[in-house]
Amino acid sequence: MDEFDVLVLGGGLSGASAALRAAQLGGRVCLVEKARIGSQGFQRRNALCIEELASSASTPSWVEYLSVLKAETESYSTAWQEKLDAEGVTVVEGVGELASASEVNVLKPDGGYLLIQGKSVILAQGSKPRFPATLPYEAGVVIGIDEVAELPTLPEKVMLIGGGAIGIEAALGLQKRGCKVFLCCEQNELLPEMDEEFNVEIERQLKEKKIKLLVGKKLISFYKKQEELEITLETGIKFSVQQIIIAGDRLGPEASVEMEKLGIRLGEHQKIFVDESMLTSLPGVYAVGSITGSLTSDTLSQEQGRIAAENALGKNRKLNLEWVPQTVRLSPVVSYVGCSMKTAGHQGFHPVSGVHDKETLTSKSSPELKYCEKFKIVADKRSRLVVGVQIISHSSAEWIPMFFLLIKKGVTVANLANANHSEGTKIKGLCEAARNCLRALKGP
Repeated sequence: MDEFDVLVLGGGLSGASAALRAAQLGGRVCLVEKARIGSQGFQRRNALCIEELASSASTPSWVEYLSVLKAETESYSTAWQEKLDAEGVTVVEGVGELASASEVNVLKPDGGYLLIQGKSVILAQGSKPRFPATLPYEAGVVIGIDEVAELPTLPEKVMLIGGGAIGIEAALGLQKRGCKVFLCCEQNELLPEMDEEFNVEIERQLKEKKIKLLVGKKLISFYKKQEELEITLETGIKFSVQQIIIAGDRLGPEASVEMEKLGIRLGEHQKIFVDESMLTSLPGVYAVGSITGSLTSDTLSQEQGRIAAENALGKNRKLNLEWVPQTVRLSPVVSYVGCSMKTAGHQGFHPVSGVHDKETLTSKSSPELKYCEKFKIVADKRSRLVVGVQIISHSSAEWIPMFFLLIKKGVTVANLANANHSEGTKIKGLCEAARNCLRALKGP
């Protein structure tokens, strides 16, 4: 029997990140994965957004587009494999199953079994779309977001169910590919983590792209009429589409019964309960990624994996969702980190904010084409420290990691407001937002 310090079950982004971090800390690590490292999650996240990674993806044909996606997926998987190899991670191909708090049983491609032992186990097998009873799965008609990259053609009209970054990016990606998109979200805001004025601007962006938004709406029924699906929402809204894609709810691991027998506590829809250290109710067993209940962003998947790996090797790390930089691939890009005005109070802060809006020309040759940039600084009134940043700008994905570090280092509103910068640079918008925040701090 092979023995390791850490066993990682699943080679998606969260699992690969966990394995890499554990190896970097000096642990002997084994990663069990049935497919190419990271490939399934990468395709799901980028099936409709590959233009952001490869300019050659701007092709008229969906078949050509998929060939670019396949090539990018291969490159991504190869890069991860090389990282893991360089750190000495043992990768075992096969379908793994938790056998005990310290053992994983692997069904190998040749049909044989391999039992691997470790001091700690990190579960990262991912999840599947959850189809409600009123909207059961039907091949080619009602599908999950995971299947988009397998579609031979795209529908002319499609309904996406689910908000957040996944739903927003998928809606924009489908619209770019020529689909008429209806985006249905039961929540009252597409991005509840961001403040109201940013949700308003995001909705404006999507409406400008002719995406029909159905925010705060719930599907009541649908029926198939020849090639069309007749949709009815709870408010009486009716329309027809050719396909429904579930981009939100997820279903936990298939081996949930066996996990419960081992002592792992599961919640609704088989999701695995974890604490802030990513530890399950079974000592020595951690869980990361969508197996804990929902699809996660790239940055959150990586952070969960790293936290689980560090705790598995004796460190003491806790996950704070608000301190994970997040980016949504709209145009311009939406990014945020830290507290919003809605959440700062929960962290013990007395929040004050400053906002700066700026209209920018898309090109000098087309002065009528403009886009809106928005910058927001959230600060604590007592300490005057910056505790949150929200940005809508083409440069926000590059700025937000830096501002996360500044927040962690304790940058004050005055520091940011008086920062030196060249005229016309993107940081000017954030400095203006900081100045407005400083005025609010000095106010009555």
